[in-house]
Amino acid sequence: MDNSTYEARLGLALEDIRKQTIPNFSSTARRFQVNRITLVRRFKGTQQNRRIASSETKQCLSLAQEETLIRFINNLTDRSLPPTSQIVHNVAEELIKRPVHKSWVSDFVKRYKDRLSAVYLRTIDNKRVKADFIPSLERFYKLVSLIYTYIINNIINIIVIG
Repeated sequence: MDNSTYEARLGLALEDIRKQTIPNFSSTARRFQVNRITLVRRFKGTQQNRRIASSETKQCLSLAQEETLIRFINNLTDRSLPPTSQIVHNVAEELIKRPVHKSWVSDFVKRYKDRLSAVYLRTIDNKRVKADFIPSLERFYKLVSLIYTYIINNIINIIVIG
């Protein structure tokens, strides 16, 4: 089951429960195809969305702080001053007033790669790295030179014979 659709159904179920004068968790859970216990816990506020809970325990920054950092990075990039990973690292530490672990920036970029426009934060994909491999380039140019020599020799033969 797709987690985003489950969360959406859970959100709709919570809205429906809040509108009811006497909450009927069982029928609402069945109607929206969600877990009744999860619905009760979310309604009472004792359980959070997994993404929010993960943000608070693993990601160092809260979701609001991460949104602020994303806007900051994209704003700098729009001004033609894309930040390096060290700048992002320093800004994150300033936001939370404590150090972040050394791979935090790369984890952050992986989470939000579709929303970040900074060029320096993007890693070179594996195909480009392989394409820049010197022996592969040498092999390519040897093949091109062989083909070029073959074509030139055929053109000369056609001109001389023809």
